Amino acid sequence: MADYLRRANLSVESAFDAATAIASATKYEPRVVVVDYNLPDMTGVQLSEALRALLPSAAILIMSGRIDGLSEETLQALGITVFVNKPVPLGPLRQAVVKLVEASTKGEKVPRAKGWLSTGTGGTRQ
Repeated sequence: MADYLRRANLSVESAFDAATAIASATKYEPRVVVVDYNLPDMTGVQLSEALRALLPSAAILIMSGRIDGLSEETLQALGITVFVNKPVPLGPLRQAVVKLVEASTKGEKVPRAKGWLSTGTGGTRQ
C-alpha cells in the first residue's frame, strides 16, 4: 500500500504499531493519515484519537476488515474522514488520499466524516 501511494508522488512514512505512528506523526506532521483498526498496542480508534489531538487539521482514514465497535457516531466524533473496508481498494484509496493532500495544500479545511470507501464482495484492486 505504501509503495502504491508513493507511485502517486506522495511522501509516505510507515509504522507498524501505534507508538511508532505517534512518534512519526509528531516528527512529520502528515496531512493525511491511513490507520488500520487492528494494531499490536492499541486499536485504530484509540490511535486516531491520539492523532486527532496531535494533528487537528489532518485527514484520517481508518481501515478494517471488521467493523464491530465502529459506529458512525464514533467515526464522526473522532473526525474520521473516511472508513475503508478491507480488502483495501488501492485505486480509490490513492484517489482519495491525493484529493485530500491537494485540498490541504490549497489550505482547504479537511472534510470530516465523509463516509465509507468500499469495494464490497468481488471488488477490484487496482
